Amino acid sequence: MLHLSRAPHYPRRVPATGSLTVGRARALVGLLALVVLAGKLLLAAGTFGTEDVRTWTGFAAGVSREGPVGVYGIDFGSLNGTLYNHPPLVGYYLAFINFVARFGVPLGQTLRAVSSAADVVSALLVLEILRSRTSLTRAAICGVGVALSPVLVLVSGYHGNTDPVFVMLVLLGTFLLVDKHRAASAGVVLGLAVGIKIVPVVVLPTLAVYLLRSRRDLLLRVAVASAVTMLITWGPALLLQGAAVIENVLGYKGVSDRPWGIVRAAVNLGHPAVADFLAGPGSSLVVLACALLPAVLAWRRPRATVQCVALSLAALLLLSPAFSVQYFAWALAAAYLLDPWSATLYNAVGGVFLFRIYQRWAGESWADVSNGQVLVSSEVAIGAVLWCTLALVVARGVLSVLASDARIHSLPATVEPDCRHGSRAASDHR
Repeated sequence: MLHLSRAPHYPRRVPATGSLTVGRARALVGLLALVVLAGKLLLAAGTFGTEDVRTWTGFAAGVSREGPVGVYGIDFGSLNGTLYNHPPLVGYYLAFINFVARFGVPLGQTLRAVSSAADVVSALLVLEILRSRTSLTRAAICGVGVALSPVLVLVSGYHGNTDPVFVMLVLLGTFLLVDKHRAASAGVVLGLAVGIKIVPVVVLPTLAVYLLRSRRDLLLRVAVASAVTMLITWGPALLLQGAAVIENVLGYKGVSDRPWGIVRAAVNLGHPAVADFLAGPGSSLVVLACALLPAVLAWRRPRATVQCVALSLAALLLLSPAFSVQYFAWALAAAYLLDPWSATLYNAVGGVFLFRIYQRWAGESWADVSNGQVLVSSEVAIGAVLWCTLALVVARGVLSVLASDARIHSLPATVEPDCRHGSRAASDHR
């Protein structure tokens, strides 16, 4: 028989302490997330949202007219100069929103309701992922932090975009692969995530390293499931509208205003050429760094694979030369997977930052469209503080990965450990 002290399961189950059990933790996080969901739905029902909602309305009309693939052939230049820059799965998502609209539900409400529901799943996933890696109390605190997040209230309940959806899919795919070893399901979910936004590609090298290092038996199933999913979702658009997909989706560089992070710092320090490089060809180097460096860490510390996935998302936002206020949802759940205390600081400062921006953009009434504007100096200053809190999250995350166990503790699924020394702990997690 194998003893836990010699060959523990991967991931390791941490005993519950005190009166908190897994069931109570799930109920707490789930209940709070549902209460906040109700608030987000009320916020969505009483506001128009940002100009993104108006843009999405135009995209939905294009899908209604030309279909989920033909929409790439429409010139949306008159629609605030906006490109249809979304991956192909979004076209089918907009077809679903158009279907719901037939029953009298406005696009803006459906768009924000789906993102808000995704946040509920994300909060529960953070709890489930962390409870096998840290104390149950700490895992519950992190789940509650995501459930009550002011950043997610404003991005999901007010702004109107799909960023919280892809974050949820990344968390779910990672959980299914690393913790549950459900290769086919994980492959499908990760393929769907890339179909919502391109951003999730940064986590794929880390997950590939996990498979190569720890579970090569799952590699083929994950690859086939992801490939089939992407073939179904991307194939028709690439075949019929390939040039537009490559130019508008893969070549998208973001808006021209760049008040965030290292690009803004380069301008302030009198190095506009550096800012131009980072916003141009250097953007690819940023993506590569955020994809490959966490993968290197995962190779050296395979037990910290989930933290390395979170590092990819947080580092991408930290170093990104592109900027849009809904991007702050990228790193929210990831931050709690890395360090709850700096994550809570990021959460709080981010909430203040977004509220000030949306309040100014909304003008006299939040019920009217909130038109995006260039950030004023006070907002840029708060944004700089927010960037520093995110840098702290990333730094503490790197340190926790480096401090983790470098050994691989992985048992075949058919091997049951001797739990004579941990029967109480096992019962706490049923």
